Amino acid sequence: MKKYRQATALFTMIGLMACNLATKPSLPKAPDKFVKLPEYFSQENAHIRTGGYILHKSVTLNGKTDTTSIPGNDSATVHDLLKPFMDADLNKPSLRDEYDTSGLYDPFSGRRSLIYKSKGKQTNPSEITLELDKQGNIQQVNIHSYTSNMVYEFRQDLHYRQNRQVRMTTYQKIAFLAPKQLEVNVTIAPKTGM
Repeated sequence: MKKYRQATALFTMIGLMACNLATKPSLPKAPDKFVKLPEYFSQENAHIRTGGYILHKSVTLNGKTDTTSIPGNDSATVHDLLKPFMDADLNKPSLRDEYDTSGLYDPFSGRRSLIYKSKGKQTNPSEITLELDKQGNIQQVNIHSYTSNMVYEFRQDLHYRQNRQVRMTTYQKIAFLAPKQLEVNVTIAPKTGM
């Protein structure tokens, strides 16, 4: 009977502690250290879909090329096109202190470049470069990712130029298999012409 009382007391204490943990206020979230790329590309997604654009897409896989034109209001296509950029969120808690920031300033035009470079060996993306106009608006984004180990190598370069172009170049090599190279070029143009 004594063991039953001890077990009941133990489970009651654990239950009360769990309730106490759930009611404690959470600590305020630290402000974002880097530019919010997922938000920026969500806005670009909406802008392309509603802006009356047409996408001229060229895909080259291991030397074979296919081209097509897609209306810019195709939400699935635009989302898939911008998703790799949206995934480059340096403000994730796991990446909080993994990047150094540097910048360049052009005093004549007022344009700036922000460069986020990984401190680690295998952090993805390894580098992000943002080109900003004199008002601080993003005009161009370049993202470079690289992963390598004994059985796998992956390189990816992403380029986005606002209202003009998306380019993705990917190289993947798995041990004992032929490497795969994929290049996607998309020109964003008004439906009335370039």
